[in-house]
Order: sequence, then C-alpha cells, then structure tokens
Amino acid sequence: MEIFIFLLLFIPFLLIGYFAYQSSGYQKGNIVMHLDDWYKDYNKYVKAIEIELRDRGKKVNYLGNFRFEIDGKLYILHPQIVTNARVPTQRTILKPET
Repeated sequence: MEIFIFLLLFIPFLLIGYFAYQSSGYQKGNIVMHLDDWYKDYNKYVKAIEIELRDRGKKVNYLGNFRFEIDGKLYILHPQIVTNARVPTQRTILKPET
C-alpha cells in the first residue's frame, strides 16, 4: 500500500520533469541558441542564425521553409519564446531532420 501511495505521488512529478525537459530543446543533437536581439522579421532572424552558426565555425546554408543545412546535415528551425524572471527571450532550436 505504501508503494502505491508513493508511486501515486511521485509519477506526476516525474512526468512534469520529463515534459519540461522535452520542451526545453536541449536533447542530444539539437543546436540551441539565445541570440542577443529579438527578431520579428523572419529574414533578419534567419540571417542572425546564419551569422551565429558561422561564428561557431559551422558551415551553414538556409534552404527555406524553416530548414537549414549545417555541416552537411539537415535541421529544422523551432523558435521558442521563453520567460526568465518575467523577461521573455527568444530561444532558437535547430533539430536534426529525420
């Protein structure tokens, strides 16, 4: 009975932690960036991503439709808005295309 109560209380916290990790973007293979400026114009946003990746020593080419080729691998752009201490920031996540 004690194990059942423990599991009943523990599993929701475990699930919350799992989904928080999944939505953060920090999984293996992802490229995560926090750019200095906030970009509303998509074309300027793409250029800023390209510049940041080149500064990191990556070979990058924007293919259109949220897709990038980075060092010969295809990635899809997943922008996020994250609030830290009541200040929203723009998180850029590039996930490998499967």
